[in-house]
Amino acid sequence: METRSVSLGQKIKRYRLVNDIRQEDMADKLEVSRATLINYEKGHTTINLDVLNRLKIHYPDFEKEKDGIEKPKIILDNTIDFRVIYNVLRNKKKYIFFITFLFSLIGTGSSFLIKKQYSAEITLYPAKKDISKGLAQFQSLAVNLGMNAPNNDQNFNISDVVKSRLIANKMVNNQWKTSNGQFINLIELWNLNKSRWYEIKSKNETNSLFIIEKAIKKFNKHVQVTEDRISGLIKITTTLQDPLVAANVANFIGSEVELYIQKENSAQSTREKLFISDRLSIVKKELESSELRLKDFKERNRGFEDSPELFMTYSQLFREVEAKKEVYLTLQQQLELARIEEVKQTPILHILDHAVSPVSKSYPNRMMILITSFLIGLVYSSLTVIFRY
Repeated sequence: METRSVSLGQKIKRYRLVNDIRQEDMADKLEVSRATLINYEKGHTTINLDVLNRLKIHYPDFEKEKDGIEKPKIILDNTIDFRVIYNVLRNKKKYIFFITFLFSLIGTGSSFLIKKQYSAEITLYPAKKDISKGLAQFQSLAVNLGMNAPNNDQNFNISDVVKSRLIANKMVNNQWKTSNGQFINLIELWNLNKSRWYEIKSKNETNSLFIIEKAIKKFNKHVQVTEDRISGLIKITTTLQDPLVAANVANFIGSEVELYIQKENSAQSTREKLFISDRLSIVKKELESSELRLKDFKERNRGFEDSPELFMTYSQLFREVEAKKEVYLTLQQQLELARIEEVKQTPILHILDHAVSPVSKSYPNRMMILITSFLIGLVYSSLTVIFRY
């Protein structure tokens, strides 16, 4: 009898450890003291029939341990038994629920510590314009004459323009009106001019150039540019702590990009005008020289029509004059077109929709944080139970 009691006590202890049951909990279920349960497990005390019956009632699966049946395995012959996993998780459902609830509570609570962010968006649409249309004839002629015609294709990468230091400096140093009526710049909005409690004070933190550099890097992280390659629609999105500032910054970026591209194209038109003007001056001199040679030939050779050789020379001089004249007239026309193009203010980008102050925050999304925290807690607690088993 004593041998059986010792063997049974060891099985009780093994069952309790495998199923992660505390001694206090099992002792309460068996209606004995913790010290008595310890004696049962060590074999110092014989287990009476009432205790065995309560053990069967509260822990029905203990019969498998008592009968010496091996605990079911989750993986057997490289095959996962999902029924075993289900039973293991069901037996530990209270633990899983508690850990999942704890993760959800911590995740949702931490979201209230995150500063609210508001997103504003401006959409730009490229103007349908063939920039090289006005100078198409001149380019063809220039190629035939062996000249390097100016390149009129202005392909701007809007994302690079938006995140350039030129625009970022203006954004950072400009004063923006907030929702409560104050005027602050982005450095003050982000509190970059204030040292954090965890930061070690240094000279760099009081250096304005260093602060501006930090602000520019932060600004680029708060601005996103997307472009639809099919329609050409460009979206510029700004995400900031104040909804009115976010909308104003987005609109300012749109106008600055439009102005920058307009200036670049105007400068290109000026370069084209100067190029054509230089060529026109050269061609004019060449035309005058050809006309003088033709005049001299006709004066020296009054009867050139009767001489085949002289008539051929006359034809060559005449063709040269006509060719130079055609080039000269074409260049004059293109010079006028270039002058018109230089003063035109046709926008390359059209603002389709201006940014408006958002009415609701874009971040943090507490529902998404809650769902994510719930899933993390559920997966973590389930894996913990399975690995312990």
